[in-house]
Amino acid sequence: MYPLSIGIVVSSARLWEETQKELQSLPVTVVLEQGGVTDPATLIQKIEKGRPDVLLLDPSSVAVPLSDLIPGIKATTSHPFVIVLREVAAPEDILTAIRAGANEYLYCPIANVLREALERLAHKREDPGVDAPQSAITFGFLGAKGGCGTTTVACHSAVELARTTRKQVLLGDFDFATGLVRILMQAKSRYSVLDALSNIHRLDESYWRALVSNGYSGVEVIAGPVSEFLREYPKPADIRHVVHFAKRQYDFLTLDLGHGLDAGSMSALEELNELCLVTTPEMPALQMTKIMLSQLSTIGFRRNHIKLVLNRMSRRSPLTTEEIENAIGMEVSVTVPNDYRALEEAYSAGELLPDKSSIRESVRRLVRKLANVATEEKKRRFSLFG
Repeated sequence: MYPLSIGIVVSSARLWEETQKELQSLPVTVVLEQGGVTDPATLIQKIEKGRPDVLLLDPSSVAVPLSDLIPGIKATTSHPFVIVLREVAAPEDILTAIRAGANEYLYCPIANVLREALERLAHKREDPGVDAPQSAITFGFLGAKGGCGTTTVACHSAVELARTTRKQVLLGDFDFATGLVRILMQAKSRYSVLDALSNIHRLDESYWRALVSNGYSGVEVIAGPVSEFLREYPKPADIRHVVHFAKRQYDFLTLDLGHGLDAGSMSALEELNELCLVTTPEMPALQMTKIMLSQLSTIGFRRNHIKLVLNRMSRRSPLTTEEIENAIGMEVSVTVPNDYRALEEAYSAGELLPDKSSIRESVRRLVRKLANVATEEKKRRFSLFG
């Protein structure tokens, strides 16, 4: 099921207990919890701040008619779906809720039926025919192993993507081990993606603006941690929530996912339109590439949504591109030349590579391929479940 953010407005003890029990096993993030509502205007403000995809509403919690409340809820920025919860159903009550604009009406016991309702609404949220908020086209950059140059490719791709499309791009650093995006992009904000992950309940547009920085036209950066010691790995549901939130703010997302398939990269996979798997001609990297392609296939990630990027390819490489493709069993989308000197000079000066760099031109070809695919398939997303 597509990850959802949930708001809960319930005063009934039975409904509260059953709802909490059911949500524990679902890929959702609760961004609003409230019992009785004395001031509907305050509730609307909280919904605007939390921006839930779905609001679970117990009518006994509010003192105004549903016909007055639900239209106001649906007019908020996130246009949430509304599920009305009751302990006992009544035909007239169901009709009133549906006429007021409720998307679903559930009553006790809600075990399983709440899950089914959320799955239906998740599909509607993804349906191109639904008038849903903006959702960015999202590209992930993942290294077959450490040291493949994934961050270099991701950073230059973000800049080229903004230049090629003339649209707003976010470069997100979800490599929690290194945080190199901050250094290469000279990010000025002292905050990191960990601040977003630690403050899901505060995540709105104004808070987000404090976390990101910019410096290249059309590109904003949310950096990875540098000095923070990661005592506990971020929850996969929180990672999906932050990515899902960011997709509403930009036209394109480029995400540096570090290297290898771990909890972080796995949790981001469902949000991707395309995955750029970065490798090098060295045997250990090629062996890991083959293993990762097999792992991605096992979890259901379609191969036609993977772009294989062969980085640091030189004329002196013992293997040709064709031999590498035969060994891996997959076509190379783009080869990027090996030019350590150019990279060292640029990074020492606190800059990215110049426009006419051979590496930059290779990345430009990759971005054009990504942009063409995105234009044709912008509404298609990968799903772990087929």
